[in-house]
Amino acid sequence: MRIAVLAPYYVPAYKAGGPIPGIRGAVASLTGQDVAVLTSDRDLGDQGSFPAAYRGTVIIDAASVTYLPPLSCRSVRQWWAAMTSVRHSDAAYFNSLMSKPFSALPIVLLALSGYRGRVAISPRNELSMSALTVGRVHQTRAWIGVLRTLRWYRRIGRPGCGNVVWVASSTQERADIVVAFPRAIVIVVPEVLRPSGVPVAPRPARSQGLRLISVGRIAPVKGTQDLMRALVRLRVPATLDLVGLAEDESYAASVRRVAANLPDHVTVNWVGAVSPEEVEMRLADAHLFVLLTRGENFCHAIGEALRAGCPVVISDQTPWTFVGAEGAGVVLDVRQCQDPDVVGAALEGVAGLSDEPWLAMSRQAGRSLRMHAADDTRVSLLAALVGPRD
Repeated sequence: MRIAVLAPYYVPAYKAGGPIPGIRGAVASLTGQDVAVLTSDRDLGDQGSFPAAYRGTVIIDAASVTYLPPLSCRSVRQWWAAMTSVRHSDAAYFNSLMSKPFSALPIVLLALSGYRGRVAISPRNELSMSALTVGRVHQTRAWIGVLRTLRWYRRIGRPGCGNVVWVASSTQERADIVVAFPRAIVIVVPEVLRPSGVPVAPRPARSQGLRLISVGRIAPVKGTQDLMRALVRLRVPATLDLVGLAEDESYAASVRRVAANLPDHVTVNWVGAVSPEEVEMRLADAHLFVLLTRGENFCHAIGEALRAGCPVVISDQTPWTFVGAEGAGVVLDVRQCQDPDVVGAALEGVAGLSDEPWLAMSRQAGRSLRMHAADDTRVSLLAALVGPRD
């Protein structure tokens, strides 16, 4: 089966965060199929392309990966050849709904060409309420309106074909898709974390200060400013590694203004976007992962923290809310995440644990991840791609 996978970013990119390991895991699950990935030749926000080893078409994880430059008059032939290959595939899998070059353009071209292959779309949280109220809202709503009006959310190509399936990472994302497209066919395919290459080593003693880490874009949806306000109220020594790309410079500036009021016993390391390997090392060295997000379809960073034995303090807007009941962390209502005193109390509660309770929480973090990863009721992406059409 020939499967075309279209993703705005793919390895070795890492600045776009969770969608990259997500799509790499999805490609790995298609073992035995003829998979061709089409992606950008540069990372998020970069002006230059990847090194020579990642140009043209190369083989990664048994899949053919073609790196495309930005669409322009000079690159139109490359893009036309790439879109032709998509049209000749048996199935097309889109790892985004809102990307103009890797979703909107090819979807329109497939529709105009009468494509009858299977189409799967993973919106990657782009249809959540939090995503629909920030950023380029007008463009997003206009594109959703086009899909609704022309009924492309159910078919791509000839009328009555019914060949579109939506792939959600969680039941919450499934609900978001159905709100946007009430008659959409949605299949929940939970994502799977790739194995870690970093061994879990003993962490520094918490008596030397609480080591916090937050991994994700510095953006309103991630609640970065809420975390910073909580740190201003923190009464115990702590260091925060803030890992992630500043998506909105004006918002990042507002976060820095709040950070200017931090007490002397609280330090923030503005790490920025780093490689997945460095993220793993920092997680293995941290006492607590914090993410006060307004909404996630999956959030690999939380899973990676649990895998590293790092307990978490997170909002209830992720699929990882089970960690609270299982003793692997603290789950706060999204409204509580905006209360500096509540968040500060949660952080201080972990800081005040003696060694044995904290070690128990750390062990439970890894145990809970393994237990949920072992769920054998999952639907595979391949099953979604070859499943029956209505």
